[in-house]
Amino acid sequence: MKPTPPDVPWGVIDRIVATVAPRTAARRYAARVAIANLRRGYDAAARGRGTDGWRAGSTAADAEIAVAGGALRDRMRDLVRNDPLAAKAVQVLVSNIVGTGIRPRAAAADPALNKLADDLWKRWAPRADADGHTDFHGLTALAVREMI
Repeated sequence: MKPTPPDVPWGVIDRIVATVAPRTAARRYAARVAIANLRRGYDAAARGRGTDGWRAGSTAADAEIAVAGGALRDRMRDLVRNDPLAAKAVQVLVSNIVGTGIRPRAAAADPALNKLADDLWKRWAPRADADGHTDFHGLTALAVREMI
């Protein structure tokens, strides 16, 4: 996400200076923008109605996940099952990460050994799933889906 520049309006003096000395006006405006940038803070650190009741611990992400990982996982799975937008997001991520899948090619010095390895792969990959539900590429997509 691209950060938005600070909202620094042109004042009466800025307009007057710009008509007489545009470069000076540009430097003046740049300095005002720089000062506004220095004053900016994080929205999450602001205090007010929007952040009332926001509890934020100072523990590391791994510590938080260790405590609440099960509930987070269950809620994520429920969200993907019941929200089409979440389901599509997971589907797009899996498709982009897995792509066409792993396509191994043997690269030994012996061409006969390469052919044997490639043939063994071609015979094994369609039956890689012990339960017989999918092939090697389906298992790869499933592993990435569970990771997401």
